[in-house]
Amino acid sequence: MQPSQFSEPTESSPLTSQARYSLASSQSMLTARLVFGLSALIFLMIVVALIVSIIEPSSRWTALLSSQAALLILLATTVFNAQRICQWRAEKFSPALKPETTPLEAEPPPTIYQRLGALIPINVERINALLKSDGVWLASMAGFVLFIVQAGWGTHYVPLEDGSLRWVAVGIIALAMFITLVAERHLVATSNEAWPEAKFIAPILRLTLAVQFLSLPALIFPTINLSVLVNLPAILVGLVAIEFLLRGLFSLFTPPGEEDSEPRFLAQSQLAAQLVWPPRPLLFLQRELHQHFGIDLRQLWAFTVLRRAFLPVLAVMLFCGWLLTGMQQVSPTQRGIYERFGKPVAVLPSGLHYGLPWPFGQVILAENGQVHELAAGEEADAPSEPLANAEGNAPQSADRLWDAIHSFDKAQIIASQSGNQQGLQIINSDVRFMWRVGLTDNAALAATYNSANLPELIRSAANQVLVHQFSSLTLEQLLGEQRIELASQIKQAVQQKLDNLHSGVELLSTVVEAIHPPAGAADAFHGVQAAQISAQALVSRERGHAAELAASAQTTATTRQNQAQMNATDVTSKAQSTAVRFAAQKQAVAQSGQVFVDELWFSQLHQTLGKSPLLIIDHRIGATSQPTIDLREFPSLSQAARNDAPSKPTQESSR
Repeated sequence: MQPSQFSEPTESSPLTSQARYSLASSQSMLTARLVFGLSALIFLMIVVALIVSIIEPSSRWTALLSSQAALLILLATTVFNAQRICQWRAEKFSPALKPETTPLEAEPPPTIYQRLGALIPINVERINALLKSDGVWLASMAGFVLFIVQAGWGTHYVPLEDGSLRWVAVGIIALAMFITLVAERHLVATSNEAWPEAKFIAPILRLTLAVQFLSLPALIFPTINLSVLVNLPAILVGLVAIEFLLRGLFSLFTPPGEEDSEPRFLAQSQLAAQLVWPPRPLLFLQRELHQHFGIDLRQLWAFTVLRRAFLPVLAVMLFCGWLLTGMQQVSPTQRGIYERFGKPVAVLPSGLHYGLPWPFGQVILAENGQVHELAAGEEADAPSEPLANAEGNAPQSADRLWDAIHSFDKAQIIASQSGNQQGLQIINSDVRFMWRVGLTDNAALAATYNSANLPELIRSAANQVLVHQFSSLTLEQLLGEQRIELASQIKQAVQQKLDNLHSGVELLSTVVEAIHPPAGAADAFHGVQAAQISAQALVSRERGHAAELAASAQTTATTRQNQAQMNATDVTSKAQSTAVRFAAQKQAVAQSGQVFVDELWFSQLHQTLGKSPLLIIDHRIGATSQPTIDLREFPSLSQAARNDAPSKPTQESSR
């Protein structure tokens, strides 16, 4: 950092003999008007950039206006710093008259606030002077410039409309470049004695010319969306702003000058000073060494020899570097296809290889077994989903609900049949393919030279196969079919199509993640399924109830029929046995007469009185008495003895 050196007025060189003091008043007025105009223009640009960013955040107008506004702030800062120095010179050249004070006038007593401020151990005046210093002010403006540059920075811009507005902007920038060039040439031609700050403002004007020139390609070529091309002016402005920021901060640590010395010009840029032709990057270092340390690099023999041998040594180094371009290193995860004069001659394995230097020989890197996943419904330019945290929430791709819209779903037209009529239906399917470039040399060559975009080729072939595969299936068949078998069929068909195209791609597996109706019809399909299930359940329940009633009625009828047959058989058997017995008795009566009747009577009597103790007395004992049956019970002697009780007298009962 080189501080400006100004000669102090002496008796031999009075102020009136120095042009910079005599012209300071007009220079101060000119710079003040220029700062005012630049401030109005900066405010207008910032407002327009803010409005454009609200309407279209991806517009390149925001970046262009922000970079131009930041550039004008740097220019206004430089001019304002020069205006303060010119104003100081003007005051020194024609100081204002101060009113004379009489000795009788005494200083007013200190106020209560001044007394309280004296008790605080802080030098408020020193802090106020520090805040008003040029270094703090320059660092603040540089920070504001960096903020504007960052606010207008972008990574993706939409193309400009092909209208007359951009050509108007190109014309305005061209006019501004012409005015800036005239001003820069005028300042360069200004002598150091007339205006010393002119040599510091001129580099900032050259910076303005460079930034304005770099802003033209973004307007002339509206379809180019290179963010580097649009942000290049902002990068240049940001570098100079960082230099201003460092200069302002470092100036706070420099010792203050004398009270009557000229202020230092801080708003100077060594980066902007390098914008000259021919470029001389080492000239600044040479001047600094010669001025501060007295070292003149031009007088050193070693540097003279180095300057003379620089071009031959550089040529030899460039030639050796060109020969080293024939050495190529292939990583273990890649294969190299060696081209000699543009023709592939070999597939190189991993390792270090040497061939002809560029452009006679070069190695094109190819994959070596990397496995990729591709969804048939995923867009080609869709951003990849970031990796999910193992302990965090599940990613959005894990959502398999039918009522959610997924970016990887593919709409397919399938067959539909309602009654006896045929129609079409739409479903969403998520089919994923695991693929890689084949491990053979022919597969690597085919994948490199036969296709410019392998994922797009696989996606196109897969979509053709899916359309043909799903066109003959209904929704019920797709939902009920085995997905493993369907995935195997899809894989074979896609692999066959890729082999016919000589793509060199090998499909490892095909997974059918989901097949469902579109998200908009998911609720309706759920309602239809629920109604169908409810109807089937109701029909099955009624059929079961009817079968239960039929089985119960059949059981009751069978039981009654069997009971009737059993009763009939029993009655018939009894009747038959009675008939047989009656016939036998009739035959016995006919053969035996009264004997059989008596025998039958005694048999019936025996059956009737078989369980009663009887005492039969012969009726022939008394001729006049009738037969008597004694039905009394007489305990035995053994039973009476066991009970130790006398036997009871018995009474006879005659009948």
